[in-house]
Amino acid sequence: MTKLHSRAMKSGLYRKAAPMMALMVRKNMEAEYTSVGLHCVQADHQSNQTELLARLAYLLGMGAEIARAIPVAGDNRPGLHQALATVVEMAVDGHRWDSSWGAQLSLAADISIDLFCSYSNLARRFEPGARLLSQQVMAGTVSADVIRPVEFPSGNEMV
Repeated sequence: MTKLHSRAMKSGLYRKAAPMMALMVRKNMEAEYTSVGLHCVQADHQSNQTELLARLAYLLGMGAEIARAIPVAGDNRPGLHQALATVVEMAVDGHRWDSSWGAQLSLAADISIDLFCSYSNLARRFEPGARLLSQQVMAGTVSADVIRPVEFPSGNEMV
């Protein structure tokens, strides 16, 4: 079995499989969460959106944690954090959807998918916490203080 493994490694089969797996994961995530992004912009204002908020809590929870752990482009770190705090706020407020946030939350979902797919090893580290947050949102047990204010390391404060 060792020889087979070594031959596969030498011929590059595993090296070729890794990008294909990453592409498959990305396509599956995009397919699953495209409907979330569309739902964000189409949901009626003040309607009950328990499932949508739970799905967003999971996805944005991972995106916000990845963005907190590594440098990310633009204003994505505070933006993802704010998006997650907004989702929690809506969940605490009886799962009522605030349609004024639809486009921003849809964009935050897209950014989170990109971060998840680009840093899947890091995402796995944050997945249990994101899943727990999603479950709390779904059950209606999430509290407003679960999301702490975003903190910036020295030199990265927003002006």
